[in-house]
Amino acid sequence: MVMMELVPGVHLHVLPNRDFATTHIQLNFTQTLDQAQVGSRVLASNMVETVSANLPSQRLMAQAQSKLYGADFSVDVLKTGQLHTVRASLILPNDEYLPEHATVLPDGLDFLRATLLEPMGDPENGFDPTIFNRQKEIALDELAGLQEDRQYFALRQAMQSYFAKSEQALPAFGSAELLEAVDQKQAYEAWQLMLANDRVDIIVFGNVDEALIMTAFKKWRWSARTPELTLEYSQPLLATAKDQSVQLPDVSQARLVLGYQLVVAKPDRFIAYVFNTLFGGHAISRLFMNVREEAGLAYAISSDYNLYTGLLLVEAGVEVEQLTEVKRRIAAELARLQTELVESDELATIKRIMMADYSLALDQPSRIIEREFVQALTGQFTTSDQWLAAVEAVTAQDIQRIAQATQLQLNYELIGGNQDATSNA
Repeated sequence: MVMMELVPGVHLHVLPNRDFATTHIQLNFTQTLDQAQVGSRVLASNMVETVSANLPSQRLMAQAQSKLYGADFSVDVLKTGQLHTVRASLILPNDEYLPEHATVLPDGLDFLRATLLEPMGDPENGFDPTIFNRQKEIALDELAGLQEDRQYFALRQAMQSYFAKSEQALPAFGSAELLEAVDQKQAYEAWQLMLANDRVDIIVFGNVDEALIMTAFKKWRWSARTPELTLEYSQPLLATAKDQSVQLPDVSQARLVLGYQLVVAKPDRFIAYVFNTLFGGHAISRLFMNVREEAGLAYAISSDYNLYTGLLLVEAGVEVEQLTEVKRRIAAELARLQTELVESDELATIKRIMMADYSLALDQPSRIIEREFVQALTGQFTTSDQWLAAVEAVTAQDIQRIAQATQLQLNYELIGGNQDATSNA
């Protein structure tokens, strides 16, 4: 395993592995999320995924990947806490599975370098306007389609209501308003700023020559950078939870989103993970088993915990006449965890499932790479054995303590237009 800094701010991680038939190369460009830059970064990512100076059409881009024995190239965006990341990924077949004497890794590295460092455009005019405008239309169409998804719509509105800082409510791919405001020159400039200033984590996973990888990426002539990254987000606790009820005429099933603040110290993060799984984060959780299965009050119900924002979310799809009862049941399940110790058998089952899921994830290259990236961002490096031991060490008293720290901050309801409702975000 190789972990080194090519220049200040540019980190190379080489994870040798002979167990899989593919080699994964991932470049993560990370900066503190800036609302003014999100739209530009998203559209620049779409452009670079589609064309480059050497491959000025989608057909040529596809042909280039086909010549790399069916390589898979993508550029995506993601958000971790207060950080925004542009991720370029290339998956190549391992040379062992190619025709005799064939090799693809050097050509794959050349493809990546040319695609990322030589986009189709120039500093004076920006990206090619025809292709850029088409990519912009596609991105806006995709966002418009998401707005028709009522689960997505409810979650996005709930996030806007929950977070005191508007930037934190944004998804990684921004909003239609932000994308609309971006032109081809702004997007091109954002890409160049990203290459020059973002923290970079290059992660290579597979049966590779470590020296070849190091030599190849040193040739990219990286500039030193010292980005100021702030991962964790926090906001003051509200004395009274916000209530928001929204009505839309075409909603047949009510959506309920409850937002709880749960801020934990780093050593307690494993307790919070177990608590979330027990509360609503799994198909054998209390919310799923008691509210959905036993009481039949919800079509779907689950919880999710984000350590980096301190937000515990509960989402449910219910009949509107069941909203009050569902909220009462959710509150009752949380109160039980706050006042009663979890039975040892139930806690052992939850931990066993979590550890089994974690162990299965170790057989998935994408999960291994993601784990390496997150640990690099957080500076918290945990071995597999340490992770499993930390989960196993969680006690019923620990669960009760974390449950007692969980504070309701938002009650959001999306209901049909024929219902009585008010909106007071």
